[in-house]
Amino acid sequence: MSHVKELPHDFLAEKSFVGCLIIDGTSINEVSDLSLVKEDFYHPQYGLIFECVRELSIENMPIDYVTVCSKLSDKGQLEMTGGQATILEIVEDQASAANIYQYAKIIKDKSIMRNIIRTAMKVADTGMSFSGDTQDFISDVEAQFFKLTSKARVGGMRMLNNCLKDNLKSLAAPARKNGEIEGISSGYPELDRYLLGMQPGQLIVLAARPGMGKTSLAVNIAVSACEHSAAPVAIFSLEMLARELSMRMLSSRAKIDSTKLRTKNFLDTDLRNINNSVSELSKFPIFINDSGATTIIDIQGHCRKIKAERGLGLVVIDYLQLLRPHSNNPNREQQISEMSRGLKSLAKELECPILALSQLNRGVESRTEKRPLISDLRESGSIEQDADIVIMIYRDDFYDKNSKDPGVAEIIVCKNRSGENGTAKLAWVGRYTSFEQLSNDSKYNNDSQQFTRN
Repeated sequence: MSHVKELPHDFLAEKSFVGCLIIDGTSINEVSDLSLVKEDFYHPQYGLIFECVRELSIENMPIDYVTVCSKLSDKGQLEMTGGQATILEIVEDQASAANIYQYAKIIKDKSIMRNIIRTAMKVADTGMSFSGDTQDFISDVEAQFFKLTSKARVGGMRMLNNCLKDNLKSLAAPARKNGEIEGISSGYPELDRYLLGMQPGQLIVLAARPGMGKTSLAVNIAVSACEHSAAPVAIFSLEMLARELSMRMLSSRAKIDSTKLRTKNFLDTDLRNINNSVSELSKFPIFINDSGATTIIDIQGHCRKIKAERGLGLVVIDYLQLLRPHSNNPNREQQISEMSRGLKSLAKELECPILALSQLNRGVESRTEKRPLISDLRESGSIEQDADIVIMIYRDDFYDKNSKDPGVAEIIVCKNRSGENGTAKLAWVGRYTSFEQLSNDSKYNNDSQQFTRN
């Protein structure tokens, strides 16, 4: 005879929890960060009692045996909970509310486990008879589990004095020199003047029209971040293959024309530079994922694994509009909105900055003034709102071959929650697919190689 297994639950924790609430009504405030709802209770009668106590708390009414029974009676739910005798038994069995948070945590954890099991069972049941497109089924499964993981994350309140203690520890850290930025450097002092270091939890959007070099700048920043911080960097390349990306790194590092590398038309001295650069780059813990069908859930899983095993300094996503949505929402702007919110949430969870590349819409091309504006972000509303920093690239010689500033790239910081907006000028070296520091000269000459790289 087969036995049906019950879903995870803890009868005693639920009973003890509602008992704590009735004997000490103010204790409900201690569990506010867990976001409990009546559906989290396995036994419906305890869910009803919890909902009753929460309503009394919202109404600023006293909470005790009498008021709870009265409220339940008014709602027609007293008998559903077992009547006054059951409520009295719950109160008499609970001596103190000291352990209320532990009881609530048990209830929440069991609820999460039940939801995971139910979702898995539903997926298995649907999969057995599914006859549509497999990718649609996978997208639906991802959306369901992403919803679960989002609900499972809870955050509590922190006292200001604890936050200030963290600030003091950071300011007093002996490893930092006077004037040194906190966070991860971009590798470009001119840009760091505005960014003040890429901080944990930041969502940084790097946007430009095609051909401006946003992938090159992101790769340069990633390599520099890894080199100077020694922290792992994860790159999700939805447009380029991993070997193409690594070839760009090699060209930039070895200072060898990328065309020479592709055609294998290089000198013996070039070969030495290549070998040295391969040796240097191989030491950097840079992880590249070049799947073209990546979702935020995929990024979340890979990054969690890297962080758990080795730590994580920076995540680069190239680029936002190519991410596969994790829901079946047909509205493209809402899809982008969900993804940008998801990336911001992930940056906070991973406690590292996320550099997400983004396209600009074609409106730039139809204007006389080609410098991009924040409103030019493609499907922009939510991206602009969720981003802590928005950086854009403009190269005048891209539009005007007779430009007064050939080879000069303007890196425009047009939104910055952590510092000032402004423009940093860098040298664009196309043959190396690289951005470099400008020399002290006011103009950059692409042929004379007047640039420096830290």
